[in-house]
Amino acid sequence: MIDRASRNRLAELIRSLSSGQISNDEFEDSIPESNDDAIRQVFSHGAWCLYSDMKEYKLKGKDALSRDDRTIVARWVLFLKTDIEYIWPSATFKEEFLKCISLGIFGQSTLDKWKTHGNVELWPFSNIEQFNKAKKENGYLGVQYT
Repeated sequence: MIDRASRNRLAELIRSLSSGQISNDEFEDSIPESNDDAIRQVFSHGAWCLYSDMKEYKLKGKDALSRDDRTIVARWVLFLKTDIEYIWPSATFKEEFLKCISLGIFGQSTLDKWKTHGNVELWPFSNIEQFNKAKKENGYLGVQYT
């Protein structure tokens, strides 16, 4: 199920977070509640990994994202602007819990599942055709991948 309003809101929030316009706490406080799995997954497997939640700060100056990170973030935003269903396998509660208490060390099981499902380098898109079609239709990310 696509929740267009929540996807648009999360895309806006991710752009504001990644450009240093809002703090990590402001970002987390504004995440929309939705039944669209893309919202939870792009937050938990994507945006949440951009910062530490041990203190409040903005991603600017010494904390600014690298060019490579900004490219990845742009792909998440592009996905949120599409009407493509999120189809990657979700982590179990146990996997999520272990990932949290181990500071990500036990996140490998999710990655292993994903590698059998699609091109992990294009996540949350599952294949190059989806990604290139979304870029063409939405006018983002001018480089074509092959």
